[in-house]
Amino acid sequence: MSGIRILGTVLAVAGVIAAVAPGWFGPLTGGGEPPADAFEAVERRVRGGMVLGLGLVLIAVTSLRPWSVSLPTAVFYLMTGALAARLLGLVLEGAVPKQWLWVAVETGVMTLSALWLWRAGASAP
Repeated sequence: MSGIRILGTVLAVAGVIAAVAPGWFGPLTGGGEPPADAFEAVERRVRGGMVLGLGLVLIAVTSLRPWSVSLPTAVFYLMTGALAARLLGLVLEGAVPKQWLWVAVETGVMTLSALWLWRAGASAP
């Protein structure tokens, strides 16, 4: 396993922990004080999800070329981490209508990335 993949694994594990327990990662997720409302509580979890997504990108993208494969793969996995953390936050913190809009946007971006990969003839993400 290469050093980049080991770093990706460490970031993915840290992102999962930050999404599950955002209070443990105060500087990353927005401080140790309690969130003002449910929207902010979910957003703190999403920051951990972005770290998860970055870790998944480092694991999945083995080379930068061809760009037609590496770029949509990176976008797909970044959105995967954010969406997983957002859905976890919606389950744990409560549903906020504006958060469902973000779920739709992230799902749309993931769908476009998957279609781009499919069109490019790449293997499934």
